[in-house]
Amino acid sequence: MPGRRRSHAPAALRLPVTILALGAQAVPASAVADATPAPNALTGPYQLYCPDPVETPIVLHVRATANILPAAPAPGHHFLVAGFQTEVTFPAGVASALAQMSPISGNVKGTVLLLGATPRSRSVAESFVATVPTSVPATGFKFWVPVRAVQLGTFSATSHAITVEEASRFVLTLEVGRGSQAQTRVLTCTAFANTTPDFERATPWVGTKEPPLTDAITPVIARAQ
Repeated sequence: MPGRRRSHAPAALRLPVTILALGAQAVPASAVADATPAPNALTGPYQLYCPDPVETPIVLHVRATANILPAAPAPGHHFLVAGFQTEVTFPAGVASALAQMSPISGNVKGTVLLLGATPRSRSVAESFVATVPTSVPATGFKFWVPVRAVQLGTFSATSHAITVEEASRFVLTLEVGRGSQAQTRVLTCTAFANTTPDFERATPWVGTKEPPLTDAITPVIARAQ
């Protein structure tokens, strides 16, 4: 297993980054799909591989959800992408460690892609503040980006077969800690399937290397019914 990249930052500044890497490990089994989804299925949980300029790469598990409203718009009719939200889970042990640096704030920038509709894409920027409770449930700590689901639109259907996807690349900004211990990390993340073989389960859970971009996915988050 590869060693951690050396950092020339003071030890006090490296601690939050190490804990962020730990935040990607031990995701509940229910959040990790072993089976390859059917061609017309939604992607469900997937992985974000986020190289860090200071420490080891961070691998996050997320699940994005959305729905098309109305559910089956006819060509030429307008519709919205509603209920758009991303869920992230930190396991109980890691969440307890993060509590001392709570709240964690940041933002995610990405692009929603639409097949069978115009416009064909929409940029999104979602901010979040995650306040970790002092008593973390055994199931772990979940937070949502954004806190409340949002809707995107309006779009115009050009086909009965409408698919909503997320572009492979995301920009994730994390602000952790307070005062002199505060840190900001800007990470460019890429989406990969949960079954990507180049991810190695370790402590902390890190990627052996960035998988080839040809293996990147555009997660499918909604389809017209």
